[in-house]
Amino acid sequence: MRLVPSRRSHQHHLKHQHEVKHEAALVHLSSYGGGLVPGDVLHLDIDVRGKGATLCVLTQGGTRIYRPGKHFRQHVNYNYGGNNVNTSVYNKINIHDVSSKLCQSTINGTVEPGATLFFLPDPTVPYYQSSFQERRVFRSQYASASATDMGSIISVDWYSSGRKHSAWMEEERWAFDYLGSRTELFVEDQRNQQTGHSSPILVESMAFDNTSSPARNTRAATPASTSIGQNNDSMASLLLHGPTSLPIAEKAKELSRQLANIQTRVRREHSSDMDVASEANDELDSILKALGGKVVLSVTPVNDDRRNVQSDSQQHQPSTTHVVRILAESNEDIYRILHYCLKSCSEYVGGLEPYKDRIHSSKTVRGNPSARKQAKRQNGRILQKSQPKRTGHELQLLANELIFGNDHSSNTMSDASAWFRMCTLSDSALPVGSFAHSLGIEAASQMGLFNNAKSRDKLQSANEETTACSIDDLSDYIYAVSRSNARFATPLVLAGYSLLGQNKLSFAADNERICHSWRSIDAYVDTLLQSNGPGRRASMDQGLGLLRIAPSFTEYNDKSPLDLWESIRTSIDKAAIPTAKGHAAPIYGMMSASLGVSPLDACRVFAFGAARDSVSAAVRLNLLGPMAGVTLLDQVGRGAVDEGLEEGLLAMVKGDKTMDGDAKLRNWLDSVATCAPMMDTNFSFHSTTDRLLSILPEALTLTSLDLKPRHELSDELHPLYNHQPTDNKVE
Repeated sequence: MRLVPSRRSHQHHLKHQHEVKHEAALVHLSSYGGGLVPGDVLHLDIDVRGKGATLCVLTQGGTRIYRPGKHFRQHVNYNYGGNNVNTSVYNKINIHDVSSKLCQSTINGTVEPGATLFFLPDPTVPYYQSSFQERRVFRSQYASASATDMGSIISVDWYSSGRKHSAWMEEERWAFDYLGSRTELFVEDQRNQQTGHSSPILVESMAFDNTSSPARNTRAATPASTSIGQNNDSMASLLLHGPTSLPIAEKAKELSRQLANIQTRVRREHSSDMDVASEANDELDSILKALGGKVVLSVTPVNDDRRNVQSDSQQHQPSTTHVVRILAESNEDIYRILHYCLKSCSEYVGGLEPYKDRIHSSKTVRGNPSARKQAKRQNGRILQKSQPKRTGHELQLLANELIFGNDHSSNTMSDASAWFRMCTLSDSALPVGSFAHSLGIEAASQMGLFNNAKSRDKLQSANEETTACSIDDLSDYIYAVSRSNARFATPLVLAGYSLLGQNKLSFAADNERICHSWRSIDAYVDTLLQSNGPGRRASMDQGLGLLRIAPSFTEYNDKSPLDLWESIRTSIDKAAIPTAKGHAAPIYGMMSASLGVSPLDACRVFAFGAARDSVSAAVRLNLLGPMAGVTLLDQVGRGAVDEGLEEGLLAMVKGDKTMDGDAKLRNWLDSVATCAPMMDTNFSFHSTTDRLLSILPEALTLTSLDLKPRHELSDELHPLYNHQPTDNKVE
């Protein structure tokens, strides 16, 4: 689409203030009106060819996502990208197709060996009631086993909270209807890339659906604002891949350590050049002093050894792929951080220092967080989160139809034996490593995320609502991780369930086919968790624990797939099948199907386990007492799990409902996404913090729920860990 008549020259309007040297290619993206309106679909293909070629893609400003007109606002239940459904179950739960409301953006980038792509846009700003979905697919090609002989990709994905100080309503922070972002990274052999059968080494998928919570219509906190952080107005992620990105990753790591060191003691890495380190520290100090609010920044290396390189050398090479996540209270703080990390690459883009022109002062002006108190906070008490709009019976019908089809949609209940086994699966005493992962509770407490009022030094007095904010922040975090885990795991549990759900009488005959499908699902889960090291390790540990007890669970079951469990264990143990890791969610679904547990019950029990484990970690860390933990799990965790289940099920519905077999399974896997950036950003601190959590601020243990301070508890009554995972200990 051309917005400028072809008869008129418009070259003189394409001006920029960067003094670009020779051998640099800059591309500015612009849109009519500075944003997108409902129904806009953008598609951008980028090819960077030739060794030494560099392309830098910039924007003229933030991309605004505008809300729809009145004629679009008759429905609130959205089936994004889907088709109309004619079955009775789908019609009963009232799923509407209003995909014309959605703004969509697709970016495909291919980078040849030795070339570099910088994709550095300004933030995307979703307005009130807007809907936006973006997908980025990057393909980096290599010509040999050398880490230096590949393409480099530096991509920024950045979102701002919207018109947070809107004049015609109280506040418009993160008040969009839907926001989805998906980034896929492929690393392909240039000699064999024509086949098109490669799998991504990294998938970053995030989705927020504020329409599942009626609280948004009362101008209270939206689910998205709770998951991102009550005081965070900006979130960004930086994909770094290839040799050009390594200096950027090192700068981001050092900045992450310095920011974390403000709250806790962090593990230091060896430095061979003290002069360079001293100079960098001086620059870091100036950056830290210029920040106007709390910033959380994490750097996660991604295992990219799965490249299909034909080489005799099998030794492990350092990772050339990293994911940087940033949460901040203002856009300007992220501008400063990105400029600091990226300016070392100015030589690749003609001397341009990315984002330098966006920094307008020597220090970011700090806002007033007291003006952002949400309606849900009253007198320091935990208020119950909003409940999903659809009943449990409707969700049960939907889950059964997804697995069994129309003929079995009425079979919503498990029999008595299956019900008892389901209770056993939910027991925390089940020896599968239930407490191997606290979902970031331990790291978050060290980073001061549960005591934000205390960290905002001069803005509030020391005694003003410090306790209430502590318990509210903990409640928000558990809500976010419980909802995100349910949203993430539901398609994966049902994908595993579907492998056995229709094959209970023919396990032996279908063992090979089931194992093949399971390996595909397991490999995809491993790709999704590549940027979450602690979560990935915990998922594998718990999956192996489930496989260990599966034969005992089904020993007296005539339909038990004992041979199948043995085949899966063999696949994991074989070095010839490196993609078989044994992640928990698909194995849990298969195990539930073999025990006769209904599909929705399997998803709900699995999600309950994550909510229970996060609350248990908070209790073990003395962030709240056991009785308060029960209250929090019931009032916050229950609603969060149900909302996450609903979002996960509705995401699986999208697409062509006539799909079957592998195509249907792929559609389900593509629907997997997280919705808790606060949790994703916080995960990497499990392996960087340098002290145990037995030393915590005493203010965190004194709450309105009459909790005892830590020094009054004996070690015998309050153990820190039931076991000692290696990633939480210092060598």
